[in-house]
Amino acid sequence: MTDEEFRNWLSSEVAKNRMTDKQMSDLLQQKVLFDQEIGSGESPARQEYRLQIVGYVAERRRVSNSIHKLLRRAKEEFPGRMVYFEPIGFDLF
Repeated sequence: MTDEEFRNWLSSEVAKNRMTDKQMSDLLQQKVLFDQEIGSGESPARQEYRLQIVGYVAERRRVSNSIHKLLRRAKEEFPGRMVYFEPIGFDLF
């Protein structure tokens, strides 16, 4: 999904009252950090985190081999904050 498609999808979620503007802004901010620090393609960071899930919450990077663990810890540490994550080198489903 391109950045524009992601932003449009989030805007649609806000329009359908599935998330707030504040949540959308939080999620987009976390994605910006992900893009800056992890990058795309064959970046060194992507090699370092290969076969793991990298997430950003409250401007902090979190890494796990389980999406459930990552989300649970993020919720415990930063309740109410949005988490942007991507699996590196594999698909979740």
